[in-house]
Amino acid sequence: MKVNEIKLGRSVKYPFFSIFDVVQQRQDGRPGLKIRFQRKKNLPAEVLQSGIYAWFHPDWGYFYVGIASKNNFRERWYKHVQKLLDQCTTAKQMQNWKNFSSKFLSAGYGIEDLKNITLRFFPIPSDLGDDPQTFKTKLGAIEDRIVAWLNPACNYQYNPEKPSSTRFPAQRPNTP
Repeated sequence: MKVNEIKLGRSVKYPFFSIFDVVQQRQDGRPGLKIRFQRKKNLPAEVLQSGIYAWFHPDWGYFYVGIASKNNFRERWYKHVQKLLDQCTTAKQMQNWKNFSSKFLSAGYGIEDLKNITLRFFPIPSDLGDDPQTFKTKLGAIEDRIVAWLNPACNYQYNPEKPSSTRFPAQRPNTP
């Protein structure tokens, strides 16, 4: 089956805190709080599969699209939150994430706004006979199609000269 023929099918949407609990703790000798995520028990079966996910905030729109395997979704989403909150310590902070994070934080948004993020997930099972590399390539091609359509600000392919599903509020609504 060609990538152009793949139908994404049903997606599932979850509020961020239906998947994760955030635990904040002080770090000895370091300013600020360290965030850590604890995966909730009894997760919906869909989020434990491979697929494509998109991060959405009602004020910011879709700002990231990525691939998750059934084995790494928690770690990937955790790194994205660290990047969003400019607390990335172990993963390279991509320039587009850094730019978005700066705008997000300077507009008055922060960790408490994770409650407004929705994770839209498209479960995509591998086909019989797909080896891991073929499956990864297939997911990458699907991701590229979605990113080209949405042009989300945190993806490396983001082009600020093109229409985007990402919005950039100058200030959090209802703040002085």
